[in-house]
Amino acid sequence: MSRILFIIVALIGVCLAVLLIAPGIIPAATYKSRIETSASNALGRDVFIGDDLSIRIFPRTSFKVSELTIANADGFDGDAVARVKEAQIGVKLFPLLGGSVEVDRFILTEPAINLHRKSDGSINWNFADSSTDPTTEDASAQGAGASLRDVKLGDVRLINGRATYKDETAGRTFAMDDINVAVILTSLKSPLEVDGTLNFQGEPTQVDLVLNDLSKLMAGESANLKLDLKVGATTAGADVNVINADSLSYEGPIDFDAPDLPAFAALAGAELVDAPGFDSLSFSGDVEGNPSALRVSSAVISFDEIDAEGALNLDWSGAKPNAGGVLSTELLDLRPYMPPPSESAEGFPAWSEATMDFTGLRNIDADFDISADQILLNDIKVGESRLKLNIDNGRMTADIPELSMYGGQGSGRLVVNARTATPSFAGNFDMEAVEAQPLSLDILKHDNLLGLGSFKLDFTASGSSQAAIMSSMDGSGGFDLANGALKGLNIAKLAQAADSLRTGGINPAALTSAVSTARGPREETDFSSFLSNFSIADGLVDAPTISLDGPFVTMTGAGQINLAAQTIDLRLAPRATTTADGSSGQAISVPVRVGGTFAQPSISVDAEALAQAALQDTLGGFLGGAPSTPEDAASKAIQGLLGQPDDAGNDGETTDAAAEAAPKEELIRQGLGALFGRAAREDEPEEEDNNE
Repeated sequence: MSRILFIIVALIGVCLAVLLIAPGIIPAATYKSRIETSASNALGRDVFIGDDLSIRIFPRTSFKVSELTIANADGFDGDAVARVKEAQIGVKLFPLLGGSVEVDRFILTEPAINLHRKSDGSINWNFADSSTDPTTEDASAQGAGASLRDVKLGDVRLINGRATYKDETAGRTFAMDDINVAVILTSLKSPLEVDGTLNFQGEPTQVDLVLNDLSKLMAGESANLKLDLKVGATTAGADVNVINADSLSYEGPIDFDAPDLPAFAALAGAELVDAPGFDSLSFSGDVEGNPSALRVSSAVISFDEIDAEGALNLDWSGAKPNAGGVLSTELLDLRPYMPPPSESAEGFPAWSEATMDFTGLRNIDADFDISADQILLNDIKVGESRLKLNIDNGRMTADIPELSMYGGQGSGRLVVNARTATPSFAGNFDMEAVEAQPLSLDILKHDNLLGLGSFKLDFTASGSSQAAIMSSMDGSGGFDLANGALKGLNIAKLAQAADSLRTGGINPAALTSAVSTARGPREETDFSSFLSNFSIADGLVDAPTISLDGPFVTMTGAGQINLAAQTIDLRLAPRATTTADGSSGQAISVPVRVGGTFAQPSISVDAEALAQAALQDTLGGFLGGAPSTPEDAASKAIQGLLGQPDDAGNDGETTDAAAEAAPKEELIRQGLGALFGRAAREDEPEEEDNNE
């Protein structure tokens, strides 16, 4: 019995001696080629290792390999998919014999990984395309390895690693370096923990990842993944279920914050043009996604100055990001994407010559349905509205089926095309029951127009500045206001004051006094209706019909407004009456001219028209009828001078020239002056007729 025990102990000692001594005395070349062949057959790629190779069996099984290279697949860039300067692998022997892998040491020093996706979708890390013959002994060994029951990792680290990922389908290449990552996995059914740092596209990056059950993920089942990621200033967090079945997918709560959106976009391979807006983006919600797209429901989103809720879709698989969804917001602040308003100390500001940049529309394609309680467009305030926003390759279309502005309701459409160097614009708006006073205050910078009514505008324009846009504008429109007033002007009082000049004579001082009398902060002209239609051509607004009706006053007129030069030229003909309905009493008419600029408009009595009207009245009374035009008045005056009968039918009878000579001569001089554009004077010498 003792002899048997001695023999057994001796055999064990010999085995231990072999385990201790053999790896040191057997040349590396003996098993180097065997390892390379087995690894190459397992991966379907050529595997090479350097001469610095060692294997220890006792006290723990360990391998040390230098200059490990895994060849690249045919047709891909580079000769290797992976290189490792040094790999140290420690495996517990007896669990390995039992079908489990317990790695108590796995250290890769300066690994370099080269991943490549071609435009046809093929990848160079698909090792499933092995050329191994399944009938060979190596294939059988591979199958045995695949049947390992468990894997346990001890000290697993990547030291100073590098990796590149080239995606030809998206036209992007990503690079990582200075990878220092530690991995913990006590078993396939235990949490896999990854914690480390690296540089992603040159930006410092921190990764903290926990996968609760790697075995489920390997089996194509769902596994929970918790992730905290920081790339530069951008942070992301997730607590999602990951499924690795036919393709990788995930679902669960996620949050994302990019305070410097252009910097993050550059890291993601989507360069944003330097344009107003697109400064920051953050969102959180329940996500469903894959490596190239996601959908966030119950989303809370902050984009620049816009805070919104709803559903958000993001897709970054193409050349530029694509976004969409259904969102609602209290305030849709579009001012960051608009050219800044011109500054003016007082009055209406001049059009800016500064170049406006709409190239930000080329940063993203989008399709959103947005509801907003308020929309800000520089000085214009829009109330509760809904719009469908589409951005396609730099062309933005905003269809607004529900538009609320200044108490009114309507619809509109705005198109901004930034596909070319010079942007173009088109729009149409149709509004009802709009409050005129706040609208005129925001647009015209004064609050002198009161009333409730409708307006329409249809326009096209192009240009890279406010001035250029106004110079190129074409279109048409109109307005119709009811039950309002013109503040700061009493047209009835103006007409009455101007009418008194007919008897006292016309002079500049009197006209100025008449206008001053009718103008003032407390003066108003009430109206029941005020309307006009207009057309626009190359920035020139032509208003052929202007009409105002109200108690004690009616008015017609016409004129032009030069948008580019910001000048006004309107000729109005108000008619004041002494009764509210104008059906009886005295009627007074006076011509008014509105001129000046948007910043400094002027209102004055039209002295030229008033003088012509006075001449017509005087000559009409003198010659027995009111001529219809100044030319008719002058013609009748000449007839009287020559002693010819007028058209009223005097049957050849002439008037008594001697009785009315002096008054007639004065009136005739005035008539000739009006006809030829100068005043006749009594002391003016008569010109000699050289032909006599």
